[in-house]
Amino acid sequence: MEKKSYTRVTLSLDVVNRIEDGPHKGYHELAIIKHQIEMHDIISLKNSSSTSIDCDDPRVPCDQSNICWRAVDLIKNEYDIDKHVSITIQKKIPVMGGMAGGSANAETTLSLLNDLWGLGLSSELLMASGRKLGMDVPYFFAGGTAFDSEATGCLRKIPSELRLYFVIAIPDFGVSTSEAYRGLDYSHINKQHEKTLMMESCFGKNDLNGVISSMHNDFEENVFRAHPALVKVKADLMEAGCLMAVMTGSGSTVIGVTSDISSAEKICGKMNLRTVISSTLNS
Repeated sequence: MEKKSYTRVTLSLDVVNRIEDGPHKGYHELAIIKHQIEMHDIISLKNSSSTSIDCDDPRVPCDQSNICWRAVDLIKNEYDIDKHVSITIQKKIPVMGGMAGGSANAETTLSLLNDLWGLGLSSELLMASGRKLGMDVPYFFAGGTAFDSEATGCLRKIPSELRLYFVIAIPDFGVSTSEAYRGLDYSHINKQHEKTLMMESCFGKNDLNGVISSMHNDFEENVFRAHPALVKVKADLMEAGCLMAVMTGSGSTVIGVTSDISSAEKICGKMNLRTVISSTLNS
């Protein structure tokens, strides 16, 4: 069985606070507008005598640490299943690029296992399993455009007819999520939360200009300080003609919004690093 594993970009990201007690102590409450795009990996599963993973990107671990492998183990343990699968991952989503490729792959793996093994699990049950693998996984069962707080469990779809076009600039280095969090200056976070609320409203009203003017990312300050090359990537995207540019997730990928595919192609021709064009995933 084979399925496309579509990723997302973050257009607005607030680190609201660090959770100091309860079951999610040590995690962070976020406020993110996530937007699913056409960029995707391809996940293939087939029954096998033992679990294995093969990936065409050497940076992806192919052992028990891989989130897809952990998804298989989770389903086997939760539903007392004595079966194995071999998994093949054709990778297009940047690794350590802040685009949640692993979380997207986990959702796809859970969905494929549900079909392959005839489990008949509802989306709600699969989403609950996905949450045990990573805070970003439940979003991919909802897809589209959504507000997500991750650790505190607030996930709501945002109905919108907006179609956005992106130039995705992919540096030759990645940034781990742990690195991005370690560098946070907590006195500087959650200062632009009103922009996130405005963006949610603007998506609902199909107001492109409002969405663009609300783009921001609390991780930029510390990640850009640690990796000054990203400052230039963002500036170059704007100078080349993007309507707005922002780092997605915890980086290192930087995305620029364009008015159409033709504009995106021209901008790509002006950039001196790897770029990919993508757009809103049709629901």
